[in-house]
Amino acid sequence: MTTSPARDLPRSAARTRALYREMLRIRRFEETLYRLVSEGRIGGTTHLCIGQEAVPVGVSACLAAEDLVVSTHRGHGHLLAKGARLDRALAEIAGRELGYCAGKGGSQHVAVPALGHLGSNGITGGGLPIAAGLALAQRLRGTGRCAVAYLGDGAADTGNFHETLNLAALWRLPVVFVLENNGYAMSTPVERSSACAAFVDWADRYTGMATARVDGNDVYAVADAAAPLLERARRGDGPALLECLTYRQSGHSKSDPRVYRSRDEENAWRARDPLDRLATGHGLDAAAVAELGADVERELDAAIAAALASPPGGRELAIADLDVPALPRAPAVPRRTAAVAPGTEVSLIEALRETLHQELAADDTVVLIGEDLGCYGGAFGVTRGLEEAFGRERVRETPICENSFTGLGVGAAVGGLRPVVELMFGDFVTCCMDALVNHAAKLRYMYRGQVTVPFTLRMPVGRRKGYGATHSQSLEAWFVHVPGLQVVFPATVADAVGLLRTAIRTDAPVIFCEHKLLYPVRGAMPELDHLVPLGSARVDRPGRDLTLITYGNALSLCRAAADHLAGRGHDVEILDLRSLAPYDRDACVASLRRTGRGVFVQETNDVGGVCDRVLADVLPDVFGRLRAPLRKVGAAHAPVPSSPELEEAMMPGVRDVVRAALPLLEEY
Repeated sequence: MTTSPARDLPRSAARTRALYREMLRIRRFEETLYRLVSEGRIGGTTHLCIGQEAVPVGVSACLAAEDLVVSTHRGHGHLLAKGARLDRALAEIAGRELGYCAGKGGSQHVAVPALGHLGSNGITGGGLPIAAGLALAQRLRGTGRCAVAYLGDGAADTGNFHETLNLAALWRLPVVFVLENNGYAMSTPVERSSACAAFVDWADRYTGMATARVDGNDVYAVADAAAPLLERARRGDGPALLECLTYRQSGHSKSDPRVYRSRDEENAWRARDPLDRLATGHGLDAAAVAELGADVERELDAAIAAALASPPGGRELAIADLDVPALPRAPAVPRRTAAVAPGTEVSLIEALRETLHQELAADDTVVLIGEDLGCYGGAFGVTRGLEEAFGRERVRETPICENSFTGLGVGAAVGGLRPVVELMFGDFVTCCMDALVNHAAKLRYMYRGQVTVPFTLRMPVGRRKGYGATHSQSLEAWFVHVPGLQVVFPATVADAVGLLRTAIRTDAPVIFCEHKLLYPVRGAMPELDHLVPLGSARVDRPGRDLTLITYGNALSLCRAAADHLAGRGHDVEILDLRSLAPYDRDACVASLRRTGRGVFVQETNDVGGVCDRVLADVLPDVFGRLRAPLRKVGAAHAPVPSSPELEEAMMPGVRDVVRAALPLLEEY
């Protein structure tokens, strides 16, 4: 539905002066930034919003200090309008320690949580699901706040836009999407990229989504339209989209010569400049304009001096904020919540379900998010019964939109929840790499530790006799490569319980891999407080002649191979990594030094795998103690075929492990 303003923002001389000054402050900040970049005094890239100042100023005039904002790569105006200081904003872009993120976020990735600014985002449309997740957190925590997600017209063509609006409408989230339609997605005119007359026409199709379309160069019109939409969101009546028609007078970025539009078009829009319109339309005379201008210049001069005098950081700062936060102390789980008594033999599926049940009962910020989690119980039945026990607010079934519901989980984590997101198959992680690699992994780093991301992604991975090339992959090595992500892969019931509980409770994003063939594996249910630290390996079997390093489903291969080798008189040690990032380097080094021989065994193919990362990393510290070269065993470097027989033929087996180990034991 399209709404009409419930009330106008009160007009007064004082308010008009304040609005004009804020728009001028943004304008002069960006003009100065452009000059400093052009002179080479500030490096990097920058995207200016000159001409669009009425949108963030009009929206921010209606925001409470506690309301949250998620911005875009063209976000200086959103940042300053939310209350940021000029000196710290300029220092951030200049890469100086005075900056809000000490230069680690820069122009595109700055955040000031203390002001309710939860981050600018350099990925077009990338911030939309994060804003929806923040809104979900506000609703479940009962804060009464709403979230604002700024976006450009180009972002409205992305999957994140439609997926997120659908989720926000389904769940009646307190979020307002503010679309700055400046007519161009970089250089592409809107009429060439978007098959709609207006973006509100698309948003109107989502049930419960309120919409409004206004002149984005009229700051009072923006405020009058934003106020009722924000009030509606705070009341819990659902999301909205506010489309603001505006124009960027600058290019897309500093290097853009604007060859894609005419100077007549630019001049016509300059005649509708938001500062001039406010001044002439609301009685600001030349003296008042000059007075406000002088005031802004004084603030700007001081900001330039302070920002450029601040030192840049060094290597210590460059690699900071990637450590795993200390494990928080969780509330004790009442024994009455344990449906399975410690010591009871259970399958890995039952152990995971019981652990989720215990964590949901112990902490009301824990929520489950994913497809078919309710009566179906998830693709493999892990969540069966949890919706009945905790309700649909805590166990949230989603549409099939992996990137957006994963990104929503990331935003919910930043907003104070502890989401556990489930993918049906780990292969579908390819659909949500943006949410994981660009956001979950980097937000704490880019924002200089001002936010945490207590987020867990559960992924069923690996083969299962005939699932085929798109439902049988183990892609854990991809995430080991990404700084900021933790990756775990348990092989036993006890480790699955301990690592899942640790993942949920730690203030960092964790990729939790569950091999499908391990779901029936049985073991004793651990104690209620059982935790397995990240980065801790486990000696599954001690030995003195050779080390088999492994994880996940390959543990069973190593056990069988060790039994076979024992029959030939060889004492083999098995080291189960359990945690792949961080991994227990000390345990690997100690074991290889002790035995002098090593084989790394993994089920997935061994090209660029976890095996390569570990063996290359430990080699300098074990080389002098080795009695034989290190070897590795993995699957063939090919997609997994659908035929169960062909699948088995390409996978490593016990014989492969024995064949790799015997020469090391008998020829060296």
